Amino acid sequence: MMHLHGNRLRGTVPILASKGINESSFIADCGSPSDFDTPVDCPNCTMCCNRLQQCDTQEEIYQVETLAIKVMFGVLGFLLLVAMTSLLRKRKMTLDSSPFHFIFGLCTRKESPCDVYDAIGKDSVYCFFLSSNFTAWVLAIGVLLAQGVCFVFFIQAASLDFGAEKDWVYQFVCPRDNDDCNDTSDVNGRGWIYFVILLTVHLTRDMGNGLKLVWAASRYGPSRKSFQVLFGGIFLFSVTALALYSSVVYNIAVSRSNIELIFNTVILLFVTDLDEKLHETLQVVSPEWLGNTTREIEAVCEETTCDVSEDNPRVEDAETEARAGGVESLINDICRERDELKKERAIKMEEIGRLKQTIFSIKKDMIGEQAKKDKELDSLKKDILSIKESLKKKQAKDEGRIGNLKEGTLNMSVVAKEGDAGDFIQRDKDEVE
Repeated sequence: MMHLHGNRLRGTVPILASKGINESSFIADCGSPSDFDTPVDCPNCTMCCNRLQQCDTQEEIYQVETLAIKVMFGVLGFLLLVAMTSLLRKRKMTLDSSPFHFIFGLCTRKESPCDVYDAIGKDSVYCFFLSSNFTAWVLAIGVLLAQGVCFVFFIQAASLDFGAEKDWVYQFVCPRDNDDCNDTSDVNGRGWIYFVILLTVHLTRDMGNGLKLVWAASRYGPSRKSFQVLFGGIFLFSVTALALYSSVVYNIAVSRSNIELIFNTVILLFVTDLDEKLHETLQVVSPEWLGNTTREIEAVCEETTCDVSEDNPRVEDAETEARAGGVESLINDICRERDELKKERAIKMEEIGRLKQTIFSIKKDMIGEQAKKDKELDSLKKDILSIKESLKKKQAKDEGRIGNLKEGTLNMSVVAKEGDAGDFIQRDKDEVE
């Protein structure tokens, strides 16, 4: 065991005969950042540390950029093999001898001639690959390149280079007063399970649709649309595979907790939605141009049928054989569903009949109550009229009485005046005498 880290050594550590018995047997300051411009050169070290006492094993060094190129060439070869298999199957290659039987089963369940339009994505600018508009192709290729370059940035940052500063987060801490190093990574099985779930949910659809497009390209024969569908499928599958690879290697490089693992995964998956976000932007910025391009793609889909039997009737036998097993069960399912619908309809009709009877009885009761209310209202009107007439008669009587009282009062006042005048005359006479 030899620990040389934390001693500000420079130069090259000589190669020893043995590397030790564990990963922390031979440690030196050969990581970055270093206290000097150039870290210690130690090709025989089991672990390299930086000036922050953060360390990682030399076994973690691998060229992720070179591996990414190999992976993408493998993906391209796989897609070309799928396209060739589809083409050979069209030329009277039996279904059972096809090594891509599962792909055929995935790609032949079609409901409309425009299934390639649905597969590549109506809400994505990748559908512009089915258009003949030059601007649409420029936008689609631009988004494709932007996504690819972004994923390449993450892949380059995920490489472990002890001689240069990268995004790689060292996994161990090796104190100078301790023989063993401490693992600082808190990523566990639950974090990787969520990582797999996120990637599966977000990327499986695009990968499956890419395979469907590559498989369906041979259906159109040697035509421009065949190449458009083929290129669209290759681009869609390739960028999805690149997203998967970059998510794996970048999280291995920098994620040291479950939260970081999920966070980095969501950020990388957001890049895969760039094509859909641009499509949404075009709906706001230039809806007229987008509508014209969409109508052009739909018109091409309507003109070019995806039914293989019209292009090559000989392939109909293979497809008929592949689908014959499910036709009978499908018919039985339809009949069973029809019977269930009839039963449900009968039950609903009975419920509707009961509801109609209930409504009729309610209406009848309401009509009877309304009639009673009308009768009560008429009787009240009659009572009010009789009260008015009695009041008028009483008022007339009162007015007659008041008139009689007025006449009596007037007569009394006249009599009183006459009596007063006689008394006055009598007094005058008495005075004269």
